[in-house]
Amino acid sequence: MKKSLLYALLASILWAIVTPVIKQGLSYGFTPLNFAGLRFIAVGLILVAYTWNRGIVAEVKRHHKLFLKLIVINVAMGYSVFYFGVDLVSGAISSIILGMTPIINILLAHMLASNDKLNVYKVSSVIVALVGLLLIIGTGGDGAPLDIKGISGIGLLILSIILQGYSAICVSEEKNKIDPVVLNAVQMLFGGIIIYLVGIGTEGFQPLTDKALGFYLSLLVLVIVSTFSFTLWFMALQIKGSKVSDINMCRLTQPVLGAILSWIMIPGEYPTFSTVAGMIIIVLSLAIYFKGHDTTKNRKKRKRKIKLEQVYRHQL
Repeated sequence: MKKSLLYALLASILWAIVTPVIKQGLSYGFTPLNFAGLRFIAVGLILVAYTWNRGIVAEVKRHHKLFLKLIVINVAMGYSVFYFGVDLVSGAISSIILGMTPIINILLAHMLASNDKLNVYKVSSVIVALVGLLLIIGTGGDGAPLDIKGISGIGLLILSIILQGYSAICVSEEKNKIDPVVLNAVQMLFGGIIIYLVGIGTEGFQPLTDKALGFYLSLLVLVIVSTFSFTLWFMALQIKGSKVSDINMCRLTQPVLGAILSWIMIPGEYPTFSTVAGMIIIVLSLAIYFKGHDTTKNRKKRKRKIKLEQVYRHQL
C-alpha cells in the first residue's frame, strides 16, 4: 500500500472513533462549541509545545495565507457546524453521513485541484456510494423517518464536509513545503480559540468542574485522536504524487466503523436494514474505486509495453 494511503487509512480509523465519543461527551450537558473549543485548544497546546523548536513562527509567516484558511475555514467554521450537526442526529447517522466526504471531495478536487480529474471509475464509485447513503438518509437511529431537526443536522454535516474538503485541497497543493505537525498545531490552537470564544459568547461559559468521569474520558479520547489523526492526514496529503480523491476514498471506512461504534456505545441506537445495506454498498464503492485505479494503471502499463514492442519491431 502506498504510504499516503496508509496514513490516510490510519487517520480515518481514528476519526471513526470521534462521532460516538462526541455524542457521549455532549450527553453530559456540555454545549457543542465549548466542547469543541476545549478539545482543539488542548490539542494545539500539546502540538505547539512539541514543535516549538522547529521554527513554528517562521513557518506561519512564510505560509500565512494557508494557515489562515485552515484556522478559519477548516477548524473554526468546519468544526463549529460539525459539532452542531452531530448534536442534532444520532451517532450512527452522523458517522454514515460523513461517508459523503469522499464523494464531495472527489468532485471538489475535480473542480479545484490541478492533478485530480474525474474518470469512469471515480464516477462509478461515487454513484454507488451515493446509492448507499440515500438508503440511510431517510431514517434516524431507530429506523423512523428523520424530522426537521435531523435533516438540519445532516445539512450541517454536509456543509462541514465541503469546508474541510476545500481545506484539504489547499494543503495538497502545497506538497512538501510545510511540516504537517506544525500545520496541525497552529490550526488546532488558533481555530480552537476562535470556536471557544464564539461558544462563550453564544452558549455562555461552561465550567469544567463537577462533571462525571465519562465526560473527562470523552474529552481525553478526542484530544488524543485529534493529536494524531490530523497530523497523519496532512502527511498523506503532502506526499509527492498523492491525490486528494485517492486519499479521501480511505474515509469510506470511517462511516462503517463509526456506525458500529455508535451502536455499541450509545444507548438506544441499533442497526436497521437500511443502515446495514447502505454500509455494504458504501464498502462496495470503495472496492470499485481502488480496483478501477489498479485496472487503469495496468492498462497503461500494457499500452506502454505494446508501444515499446512496436517501436522495437519497426527498428528491426
